[in-house]
Amino acid sequence: MKDRLRVLISTGHLGTAPSGAESFRLGMDSNPDYVVADAGSSDPGPVYLGEDTTLGHFVREELELFLAASRAKRIPLVIGSAGDTGSNRGVDEFVSIVKELAREHRIPKFRIGYFYSEVPKEYLRRKLAGGAVLAGLGGFPQLTAEEIDSATRIVAVSGVHPFLRLLGMGADVIIAGRCGDVCFTAGPCIHHGFPEALAYHMGKMIECASLVAEPFMGKETIVGTISREDIRITPYHPQQRCTVASVAGHSMYERETPYFEHALGGTLDMRECRYQQHDARSVRIAGAKWLPASELRVKIEGAKKIGERYMGFVGLRDPHVVGNVDAAIEWCQSAVARRFGSERYELHFHVFGRDGVLKDMEPLRQAPAHELGVVVEGVAATDALAEKITDFAVRMFFLVRIPGVKGTAGAAATTKKTMKSSPGYTWNVNHTVPIDDPMELFPVHLTEAGV
Repeated sequence: MKDRLRVLISTGHLGTAPSGAESFRLGMDSNPDYVVADAGSSDPGPVYLGEDTTLGHFVREELELFLAASRAKRIPLVIGSAGDTGSNRGVDEFVSIVKELAREHRIPKFRIGYFYSEVPKEYLRRKLAGGAVLAGLGGFPQLTAEEIDSATRIVAVSGVHPFLRLLGMGADVIIAGRCGDVCFTAGPCIHHGFPEALAYHMGKMIECASLVAEPFMGKETIVGTISREDIRITPYHPQQRCTVASVAGHSMYERETPYFEHALGGTLDMRECRYQQHDARSVRIAGAKWLPASELRVKIEGAKKIGERYMGFVGLRDPHVVGNVDAAIEWCQSAVARRFGSERYELHFHVFGRDGVLKDMEPLRQAPAHELGVVVEGVAATDALAEKITDFAVRMFFLVRIPGVKGTAGAAATTKKTMKSSPGYTWNVNHTVPIDDPMELFPVHLTEAGV
């Protein structure tokens, strides 16, 4: 049994940009026990799950880097949430790419383990019919049959269990469906007998690679080391270091409370964690607890389509229109309503330079600006209607008539032609489902690759 396990990660979202080659090489030269990567997230919004598309343009490039380096050293490779959303299509695509790369590089034969995580709608309907409560998260109401039917695709978020099963089956490479961000690291640690609390906490610490270190750098290599007593986090870019502040700060990243991390089967309790500077570039962490759940509930995610979407841009420099932008937006909305009032559509105005990012949460909403950019976003059932409404709304800014405007036109600079965007989707499934077995929604498979 190992006294410690070293896990290397160089990306918090595989495929969105290339990993730093030099820090990756330095990390691999240190001979880690595992290479892991997160390939998915719900952060980019519901359109990728709804459309079943992959966000990143560097997927093959990063998979090639990870596969060639890990197989050369016979180090297991674990990829979480394949294809951004962990859909069955994403898993199959990643498995296919790995097989192609293995042939191209003439890598000796190895085993690919993979699992799916899409949830059949009929499964959820049976749960509802049997009286199960499909509880909403983050303010969502209980899930209904209507929302199940309207979702284009639903995935379940796995825990460590499929990883443990596949490692036990001898997988050299694992391609995962949708999974918890901490689980593709925690699984290998637990497989080798390390304490669950430390395993889950290390998963949390290294899930986003170099974001745990300072100064800020994306896509650089981090190695997490787990023992029976603690975990240690070390960056491999020569100009980065982990500090108590950077590591403790990452414990608070992407969470409602900094003290708890939920996963299928339990909760990581970080209230008594201790962070200590181990050396000039590494931090030691101990004290987390793993609290097993009294009931097994799995998180599910789903998206439904709202319509087709177009976007246009408006640049405002006229001081009167800038100072009365809300009135200008209202004038445009009213003009659209008069012309298209009988149609079903959504029209959104995002004012950059005032509150385009934080919206109503912006604390400086009334701060004066000398110019503003307005992104006009129109959504409707058909492509033609979405384009027509968006274009009309943009034109109305050019002709805006609000009290005090003296010119006849030209109050704004606008795009000459509105631009087709991705379809409009919304999250409509953000719930938990009671299950009897943590593996029941995650079928595992084993295949072979290489020459």
